[in-house]
Amino acid sequence: MSMPDNTVQVISLPNLAQILPYLLGHYPDDSIALHAPGPNFHDGPTMTCPLPDDSAEWQATAEHAARQFVAYAHDRGHDLAEGVIIYLCREPRPGQSPEETAALLAPVGTWLTNEFMEHRATVLQTIGLVADRWWAYECDIDGCCEGQPLPSPDDPTSVAAQMARLGRAPGPRTRDIIKEFRATADPAFLTDLHTAADQFNSRCATKAGRDATLALTLEQIDAAMSRFRDGATTLSRALTTQLIVGLQDDDAVQAGVAHAEDDDLPHARRLWAYLARHCAEPFTQEAVPILTLFAFVAWRQGDLIAARLALRDAITTDPEYELATGIHLGTIDGEDPRDWLATAREGRAHRAAHLQHAVEVASEYRPTTDTTAVRYREALDAAATHYYDRVRIEDGRILARYGTIDIVNGALADFRDGRPQLTDEIAARIILGLQDLHARDAALSTGEESDLPYERQLWGYLARRCVPPHTGKAPPLLTLLGWVAWRQGDTVTASHAFAEALDISPGYTMAELLLDGIRKQCDPARLLAMYRDAAAEFAAGRPDLDTL
Repeated sequence: MSMPDNTVQVISLPNLAQILPYLLGHYPDDSIALHAPGPNFHDGPTMTCPLPDDSAEWQATAEHAARQFVAYAHDRGHDLAEGVIIYLCREPRPGQSPEETAALLAPVGTWLTNEFMEHRATVLQTIGLVADRWWAYECDIDGCCEGQPLPSPDDPTSVAAQMARLGRAPGPRTRDIIKEFRATADPAFLTDLHTAADQFNSRCATKAGRDATLALTLEQIDAAMSRFRDGATTLSRALTTQLIVGLQDDDAVQAGVAHAEDDDLPHARRLWAYLARHCAEPFTQEAVPILTLFAFVAWRQGDLIAARLALRDAITTDPEYELATGIHLGTIDGEDPRDWLATAREGRAHRAAHLQHAVEVASEYRPTTDTTAVRYREALDAAATHYYDRVRIEDGRILARYGTIDIVNGALADFRDGRPQLTDEIAARIILGLQDLHARDAALSTGEESDLPYERQLWGYLARRCVPPHTGKAPPLLTLLGWVAWRQGDTVTASHAFAEALDISPGYTMAELLLDGIRKQCDPARLLAMYRDAAAEFAAGRPDLDTL
């Protein structure tokens, strides 16, 4: 057997054992490697599969690997009846001799051989590689082909010597490649990452929050890339944690893919590797999109080994992560990564335009995140206890319902008079009161067109006060705001507001009906007539509150 152009002769078992890292481009630590030789030996399919640490899983791993390799070879028109070579690679564990490790690997070769036979594949050789020594398991002569050292480069017939004459070095070991992106634990950093993840989840509780957070993440990706272009090798802890959690958004990852232009490849690779190294347990799931970005950049650079090792980690952690599996198949099928890059560029431009618009719209009603958020939360906390005690009985609910409308009318009067500020207590009282569906319906805009700007201003003002953990109180305010915006002809803001209400409270009926009305291009004037009748009925049914 020979390599291309008959320049490297593979004519002995020692040669066969030594050629693996040249054949694969790397040495696969703790792995099964499978190769079906072609006319020039290197031709034909090759596959590696990691061996789990737990040897109890090896049989299932071996049988699955054999089936995968059969399918892979068949897809490429290769007949495995012509032969397969099995390599079993593992380093001795502490306290374990190479001989013990080789003996532990022997059943793996048997399981692979049996599975290949089931699929009419012929095993030519099973080679064990342990601690720079080789075993040929097909040899049944005692003491033969057991634990022989790999040939010395001083031997002119060795593969190493032949390759050296061609100026080729063996590929690096897996463990050296994965150091670039494999995480190492830093307890202090992981504590900060946990805090950042909690804050991210809180900000993304609503669609508006997600849009705003995504917009920030895209800015942070651009900023980090700029710093790495300028030679930076680290980022601040705050930016590192925010990028890691921000990249859990699929749209942010797609934007990250777009940072794979030719000039940016080395900088992007260092950035994604840097972030991936910070995703230690229990944050290995957070590493998945980042490893996928690293793999895409490595693929763009032609470094398929690093790309596939990073993808292996990503897919092992999350087998359902579609971008990782898609890129992995792309590397196998010989796709051009520049096609992926072009799609990502188009998506980034479209997404940026959408986000700019969405964030501008959402700024009208997005909950406040500055220092006043604490004050708003405390006001709602304080008002809630009194309010819910009051509405436990029917008379209390009626008093609260009509009282809410009275307070709303007073607030609107203030807004008309140019005093668009309410005390925290009054604002909290309105927010709580509008959780009552009868009060919310009575507050629906039924007045003249001249009142609409003040109503819209009031509902946006109150919606911004629905800060966590009171986000769930925002749907009535968003529905009222959306209805006013629709009456004004602003269907974009109206649709966003209704969708945000449904995002917070799926099935929120009024928002669902109004959003459906916009989508069906209904005339809001017809609804307005209905709401005016309902408002008149509500007012006419007002009891003598003094007697309750």
